[in-house]
Amino acid sequence: MSDKDSAKDVARILRMLAEGIERKPELLKDLGLEKVAIVSERGKTAQKPVDVDVFGVFSQGGEKALRDSLNSLELNALRRIVRHHSFDPSKLAEKWKNKERLVNLIIDRVSARSDKGKAFKDYTFSKSI
Repeated sequence: MSDKDSAKDVARILRMLAEGIERKPELLKDLGLEKVAIVSERGKTAQKPVDVDVFGVFSQGGEKALRDSLNSLELNALRRIVRHHSFDPSKLAEKWKNKERLVNLIIDRVSARSDKGKAFKDYTFSKSI
């Protein structure tokens, strides 16, 4: 058997395995691969959605409630929040390792966006004819 034939056999086995895993994802657990990252079609690792509604928490409980909520999250979850809401267009915060720094960034941006338009909130139009 040549190297080419062996390569074809391995490729065929891997295709069959991939098809089986697509049909029954539980096979990953049976193979001991349950911690394998899910990769999207674009080739990037898929991220879990962010569970915290930062604007809702801020509007309900203010800065303290938001800070408490954010402090309970891991560093990667905070980065996902920053990415999801585009709080850091320059992407500098992706490299930050200080959790408190990310929490402060999120709070500052949420506060700033929540304050937008407040100047017009109490403005009333008067009819002058």
